Amino acid sequence: MSFSCPHFDVARDACLLLKTDCVPGRRGCVLGSKAVFAVPAEERVRLREEENRRRAAELREKAPCR
Repeated sequence: MSFSCPHFDVARDACLLLKTDCVPGRRGCVLGSKAVFAVPAEERVRLREEENRRRAAELREKAPCR
């Protein structure tokens, strides 16, 4: 991915403006109206959310029982 955004936190791959995962072009993104994307932002947001849910489920499975 190649873009420049003043709200991009490289270390966390997150948007400081929206306080969520960085998905260029998503609703509220400053790049939204200034760029053209091969894959629509809505689809990339959906895929990122599915990935986050999968990772969270894996972490819950690996967590020790108390």
